Amino acid sequence: MKTKTIIGFSIILILTTVLLCTQPASAQNLSYTPELYPNAFSTPILHWRITNVTNEAVEFGFGTGTFWQAQTGQALTFKNQKIANNELLGLFTIGNLTLSTNDSRIAAELVFSIWPWFPGLISHLNWNAVDQAATDAASGLYMNGSLDILTTSTTKSYVYHQGPWGNQNTTLVYDLNAGILLSAYTEFFFLNDYHLGIEFIALTHNPTSTTTLLFVVILVVVLVITIVCIVITRLQFKGE
Repeated sequence: MKTKTIIGFSIILILTTVLLCTQPASAQNLSYTPELYPNAFSTPILHWRITNVTNEAVEFGFGTGTFWQAQTGQALTFKNQKIANNELLGLFTIGNLTLSTNDSRIAAELVFSIWPWFPGLISHLNWNAVDQAATDAASGLYMNGSLDILTTSTTKSYVYHQGPWGNQNTTLVYDLNAGILLSAYTEFFFLNDYHLGIEFIALTHNPTSTTTLLFVVILVVVLVITIVCIVITRLQFKGE
């Protein structure tokens, strides 16, 4: 085998490995923007800043005994570790609480939602379906209220005010192209005065460890094979 052929084959193999490791789980009809899909090299982390928050500790899940408490200016983050069945699963942090959960539960617990519509921190990109789900929720028996859906060239906003027998007020503003929650403010009055506001800061990617090491090993093996092939080829050429 010619040296150039060996080198070309090795380059193709390396590029193929890189592309396979960096592609999202499904390349067709993605429910979310590709930047939100974890791959062999990195895990996406979304960062928000808390702009307004209730003073009391808030239970994350009724009856769980798990509470969170935060202050204005602190970070709220979500490390997306997996997307399965059109659901984001990962590590969520707010104030003093960090736990593994999914985006729908975050939406429900933080009241970034209109029950039973839970768009959460990252929305699906099928906006027609999202709009319909939001409209259905706002016209439901328990959550009946006014809902304004506003669309610009870059954002999609949901402004909800519960009817006269309820007191939830929620505004959610999403990036139209990425589905990321750009800003939110929600409040309701039940046992306590609950309110929470956040604004999006950045999407970063945290390098993985095990998978990155595995990829490095693969590259080293390919490189060693290439060098050995080149040496053998040269020795054969000299022998001729």
